Amino acid sequence: MYYLLFFLYLIVCGWLLTRLPFIKNARLSTPLILTLFVLKVSAGITLGWLYKTYYGQGNDYWDLNDYGKEEYQLLIQHPLAFFSNLFESGYANENSFFASTGSFWNDLENNILIKALALFNIFSKGNYYINSLFFNFFGFLGHVALYRVFNQLYPAKENAVIAGCFLLPSTLFFSSGINKDNVIFTLVGCLAYALFFSLQKKITLSRLVAILFSFTGLLLIRNYVALVMVPGIIAWAICAKFQVNKTLAFAGTYMAFFFLAVIAFYTIPPLNPVKIIADKQQDFFSLPVANTQIPTDTLYPNIASLVRNAPQAINHGFIRPYLWESQNLFTLAQSVELAGYLLLFGVFLGYSLYHKRPFSLQPFILCMLISSLIILMLLGYIVPNTNTLVRYRSIYLPFLLTPILCSIPSPRPRNTY
Repeated sequence: MYYLLFFLYLIVCGWLLTRLPFIKNARLSTPLILTLFVLKVSAGITLGWLYKTYYGQGNDYWDLNDYGKEEYQLLIQHPLAFFSNLFESGYANENSFFASTGSFWNDLENNILIKALALFNIFSKGNYYINSLFFNFFGFLGHVALYRVFNQLYPAKENAVIAGCFLLPSTLFFSSGINKDNVIFTLVGCLAYALFFSLQKKITLSRLVAILFSFTGLLLIRNYVALVMVPGIIAWAICAKFQVNKTLAFAGTYMAFFFLAVIAFYTIPPLNPVKIIADKQQDFFSLPVANTQIPTDTLYPNIASLVRNAPQAINHGFIRPYLWESQNLFTLAQSVELAGYLLLFGVFLGYSLYHKRPFSLQPFILCMLISSLIILMLLGYIVPNTNTLVRYRSIYLPFLLTPILCSIPSPRPRNTY
């Protein structure tokens, strides 16, 4: 029965995707849309199967689905409680908005997904793979949103844009599961799309709603991502609306936020950014040791510790896992992919310097590039295992790699004379 339901829903979802104006306006052919969607659905199935087979019980993907089944029962038996308990806290002493444990706000990250799964279960009867299909129907919109932005910036590089927005292996893989990464990727993509076309053309009601919905979703599900993006968005808006030099706009905006962070460090303990980062790291340290755990120095809530740990954070956030750290084919694939990206960046940088070709950093690219680099740096400070690093990092790879892929010159046609 589940097989029949899955294929029935797959056909319906594919048909809907080819009819949605948002996707039709991307001007991708129907066969290509369906191929890319089936590829994403297949990645979601593979992810679920791998984690069920090799990690068994206790992995985030299947646990969330099981919690969704429990909430579905609550929905059926006590619908009022189902909706009201989303806003209730079971903690006597509520922690801050940034806390990773013992906090209503931290629980809300998972509760939003669990409630969504409970609603999906009306149609899926709790089947993991059908729920994965539903997640990826919405997740596919994030890929299309990014494609529409980058295709606007690089109209002559359609294949490179498709590769960067749809086909990066770790992005495709980890953004296709029943988890927060899928949702975060989609929200970031939709936020980037709505902001880009609002600033490049005009703001409309639908774009304003998309901006508010996406940013609020990021703030509730992974707050540091939303907050890190704020300075870049402000600088981007200044460039677009006031025709200010982009270097001046971005340097001035980030400098202003740097001073605000310094003020918070010395005067507002709950908003002390260094303490928040250190606390996040401690929350990861308190988890059971992962198979891909890597030695990580303890970060203390002071600037000296932040500076001292910076080289290790760069190493972890941008370079790990090393090829020789591979424990199985799964981690080997992660290492090979990252090595390929680093090689690609090195070749691109060398080519640009040798041919003295300046890299075009338009305000959108600059905003997303700086935001992504800061987030990867934070992950390097906080996360002590490579599997989680790869998973979290995958969300931001399209913003780092698509401009590079699109800046690689196309091969010249051979002279046939």
